[in-house]
Amino acid sequence: MPGQRRYSQLSAWCDGVGGGKVAEAGKDWMKKTKQEKTNLSYQVFCLLILCLCFMLTCLLIDSKVLGEGKEYNKGWASFLADEPSTFSNLPLEWSMNSSIPAWIRGSYVKNGPSRKQFGDSRHYTSYLDSWGKLHKFTFNEGSVTFSGRMIETANYNKSVNRGEMVPTITLSKVEPKDWSVLEVMEGIDNGFDNTNVMLWKLGPADRATGQYIAVTDYPYVHQVDPDTLAVQRKMGLDLGRDGISLGSCAHWRREVGKDTSLNFHLILNPIKLRLDFTLYRFGNTWNDREVVGQFPMPHSSYIHMFSNTPNYAVIVVYPVSMDLWSLATHNMHPMETITKLDVPTKIYLMDLRDGTVIDGFESDDENLVFSTHHMNAWEEKDEVVFDLACNQWDAMATYLDIETMLHHPDTDSDKANFVMKRVRLDLVTKAVTVEDWPNQRGIPMLNTADFPIINTEYTGYKNRFAYGWISIDYWKQTLLKKDLENSLNDKTWSRPSHYPGEVFFIPRPGAEDEDDGVVVTIVFDGEKKQSYLLLLDGQTFEELNLSYLPHNVPFSFHGNWFPEMS
Repeated sequence: MPGQRRYSQLSAWCDGVGGGKVAEAGKDWMKKTKQEKTNLSYQVFCLLILCLCFMLTCLLIDSKVLGEGKEYNKGWASFLADEPSTFSNLPLEWSMNSSIPAWIRGSYVKNGPSRKQFGDSRHYTSYLDSWGKLHKFTFNEGSVTFSGRMIETANYNKSVNRGEMVPTITLSKVEPKDWSVLEVMEGIDNGFDNTNVMLWKLGPADRATGQYIAVTDYPYVHQVDPDTLAVQRKMGLDLGRDGISLGSCAHWRREVGKDTSLNFHLILNPIKLRLDFTLYRFGNTWNDREVVGQFPMPHSSYIHMFSNTPNYAVIVVYPVSMDLWSLATHNMHPMETITKLDVPTKIYLMDLRDGTVIDGFESDDENLVFSTHHMNAWEEKDEVVFDLACNQWDAMATYLDIETMLHHPDTDSDKANFVMKRVRLDLVTKAVTVEDWPNQRGIPMLNTADFPIINTEYTGYKNRFAYGWISIDYWKQTLLKKDLENSLNDKTWSRPSHYPGEVFFIPRPGAEDEDDGVVVTIVFDGEKKQSYLLLLDGQTFEELNLSYLPHNVPFSFHGNWFPEMS
């Protein structure tokens, strides 16, 4: 360690040169005159001050280099630690001397990584490869219970039973030793089944109808029992009926005013050796699906999310591609094949009524090179407008690298590396206009949010309020309430060394105001090294209550609200 070397140098200096001078001065002390003693005392005093300054300098340098002792990253490594335990319906107690709104009835279920190791020395290098776990908070007339269970897929169970990491297709390499040639072959046979991004409900908000599915961008899902959180079965497209899907989307969309769901698959066209973007409409079950429309992809593109208005699906094809043909040279790690193409970003609208496609929208705006999450989309006269979180082109490959997450330096930045933008598509001229979000307060970070969330009753229509997550240097995290009509009203919530995640807005039944409801999220207290459930007032953004949890919840991805699960 740099500091240890400096302390050793200091010790040697004091014991040697410095220490010798102090000893020699002591032997001659009694022989000196009063003035000489005074002068020598001053010299010794200066020497001690010099030693003290040197030691303080070492401490300050180490604190800067290692980031230790700073209030904003305490307990950060513990937040990313594994937590694979299973528990069910544990009652929660609230910390504040107040009750929670009795009208909150339903379950908030969040999906996210929770296990990186299985007993052997191997571990994943990308947080995206960590195995998913579901955490469920069930609200019922003022009481809340807490459940958690790993998404016990076939490959996950193989690793648990073997007591070591079983070879699978992993997005990035494993360490300290990546898969051997034989293990790659075993991994290809095992495939990929880590559905660690979100839980979605097919069908209406009715426990008796539909299916709950754990999902990711891989083209397979797992049906999950909403009571026990147990995996029931794995489901995918039919090869004969649908063809070979090489990718899908973790962010399913609900059709506006309907119970049907939308999602896409990138279907391999074996004759033309290209990918066809194919949008599906799902009814109450996985097998109850139909093709809405299809168009040939101009090139392979990493599309993590799309959005929809009442009439259109909004699809952005980024100049960011996975070179799937080179997988064999990258030990079958898809994230290692991500490249940036020298082409513009292209945007397509698919008419949900008849499947026709409107193309011709292109942009060279650097902000649109890649986006993780769409927030909302709506129609305004001859325009389709949508808001989205824009990221660096290689964000999916680099941002969740575990070593980077753990040891990222303090940059003293006043904003995050992502930014929210508004995009306008002119249906007549095909012009693409990229706009900044309003920021009348002039605080840079207020426009640099990700995980954007709105009141879902406004999906497909222009919303005024948005909620998001700001992360500077990973551990400096802030929650945001954005007023898109008057940004002087923007509000934030944060505590030093407290790490929230994506929020979800629960609207109050019968509310007239868009922001009348409760914002829920899970926070990790780095000081206590303990997670808690946090409720914020949707209007004031003030704390309503919080409850420390008997089991920690590692950094997770996305949550959903299920009003029928009370």
